[in-house]
Amino acid sequence: MMEIFIRCGEALRGKSISAEMSWQVYTEPIAMKLLFHLGSLHVLQKGTVLPAMAGVPIEYIDFPSIATLARAAFETFLAFHFIFIDPPTNEQKRFRYDVWKLGGLKDRQRFFVTTQEGKDVLQKEKLSIEDLENAIKSNPLYLQLSEPRQKEAMRGKWRFEKKWEDLAELTGTHKGFFVSLYAYLSSFAHTGYLGILQLSQATEREIQQRLADIYTNIGLTIMSHFILAYCSLFQEAQNVLDQNDSYKKLVEVYFLKAEDWERFIAKA
Repeated sequence: MMEIFIRCGEALRGKSISAEMSWQVYTEPIAMKLLFHLGSLHVLQKGTVLPAMAGVPIEYIDFPSIATLARAAFETFLAFHFIFIDPPTNEQKRFRYDVWKLGGLKDRQRFFVTTQEGKDVLQKEKLSIEDLENAIKSNPLYLQLSEPRQKEAMRGKWRFEKKWEDLAELTGTHKGFFVSLYAYLSSFAHTGYLGILQLSQATEREIQQRLADIYTNIGLTIMSHFILAYCSLFQEAQNVLDQNDSYKKLVEVYFLKAEDWERFIAKA
């Protein structure tokens, strides 16, 4: 699946993007972020071996980190889909991208910076923030928003009123499944009791492996959704699937929709 992912990305090598579509350039680093998360998940799933300490061999499968990576990968896909795929027009995509960018630049303005180079960057970005705020305010899509949503836009709150489960539902993911899965994965990311309880119970490598395998399947599902969404943006990437039946079939196997989860839940 990772090879398919990379081949779809490589199909765009050398592709020129017009100035009005320049925001699409950021689909590449988002794709890289997803690949980094899921690639590391794949490597960790094989097990971690540390040098023996205090005369004790230390080998384990780091399923808590794998769970955290799965959560980050899911969020990466949901952000990508909400900004670049879900809006029906390029104008709406660009608007969500601008709000997303504004949020990131405003976040950096709150960073504690000690070097002169860092201070210069923040000062320069203040001008970029002003230009971006003016562009957003003058956008007809901004003027159509309610006052609370306009305030969120100017703060860079790119999800507006939506929660992660709302973004998941927009991708065709079963909302109930996502809510329970996300809460579980977040327990590892935020050191909740449930995550620690699971860790205390998974003392045998076989149990750790079974838990890690669950996240591998989740990663495959996320990657299949991302690949098809990415291909919907770029014909060059879509050609990779269209010209290789084995690639297309593998992606479709792991492309689980809400109705698929409904069937699984009904059988449980």
